[in-house]
Parts: sequence; structure tokens; C-alpha cells
Amino acid sequence: MMIAPRIDPAAAKARFDAGAAVPLDVTSSLVYPAVSHRIPGSIRVPPEPIIRGLQAARPVSEILRYLESVPADREIIAYCT
Repeated sequence: MMIAPRIDPAAAKARFDAGAAVPLDVTSSLVYPAVSHRIPGSIRVPPEPIIRGLQAARPVSEILRYLESVPADREIIAYCT
């Protein structure tokens, strides 16, 4: 499994402001309704269906369906609260 490097909040914000990266909100569906602050322009992808698909060894095409809204031409910085 590949582990992505961490990025500090100021560096992430600079990447978002420059349009070089897209914020990807992967906050748990249990916590998400209680979170009142979100990064503007973030794309919401609940992690649970992806995790269940991976655990069940579902086809990659089925799992990728949850990521269709994520642009392929920009850096993605995932975060959760």
C-alpha cells in the first residue's frame, strides 16, 4: 500500500488558492453531519463505500465509480475532520 506524504495546512491552502490542487473531503459519514466547517470547493467522497468495496474485493471499476467527480488533471489533497 502506498502512503501519501502529509502536507501542512498552510501549504495545502496555497495549493488550493493557486488552483494546483483540489481538496477531497473523506470525513466519515458518521461525523460529517456534525462538521460545520468545510474547505470551500472541496469534493465530498464518503470513505465507507470504498472501504467496503475493497474489503469485499469488488472490481476496480465498481470502486472507481465513487471517484468520478474527482478531477484527474490536478493534485488531490484528501482531508477529514
